[in-house]
Amino acid sequence: MNELDYKKALALEQYKEIKASRRHYSNLRFALVPVYFVVQFGLVQLAVKKSSDALLFAEYIMPICGLLVTYVFWTIETRITIYYKDLEQTGDFIEEYLGFDNKVMVNYSKQSFLSNTKLSIKAVYTIFLLYWIAVLIKQLFF
Repeated sequence: MNELDYKKALALEQYKEIKASRRHYSNLRFALVPVYFVVQFGLVQLAVKKSSDALLFAEYIMPICGLLVTYVFWTIETRITIYYKDLEQTGDFIEEYLGFDNKVMVNYSKQSFLSNTKLSIKAVYTIFLLYWIAVLIKQLFF
């Protein structure tokens, strides 16, 4: 095996790893959404529950927890997007290097709301973020 064949074999192995990592992050993105909804709706239920529990300042704690959970999931989504984009760029470079005719790492058009996963997920986070801000403002001022 000459040096060029060896480099192409290494590039092909790296390409396989990139595809596996890309699948992993794509699956992770969609696995996090139901977890986020469960946590948020649990917090919403606690926030609207009227009781005389001894939890001090529960009406302030729940919105703050909702905001923090949204921040954490938003951060995770942002990191996944960064990793995913980097994997696509590296994969595209390797496809060029290996001379693939059918490229799968090409960035597809994300011009509309319905074809942009990142935008759709962040819209959900924004709605919950605004909800918790409204609840907190209501608790503080009304």
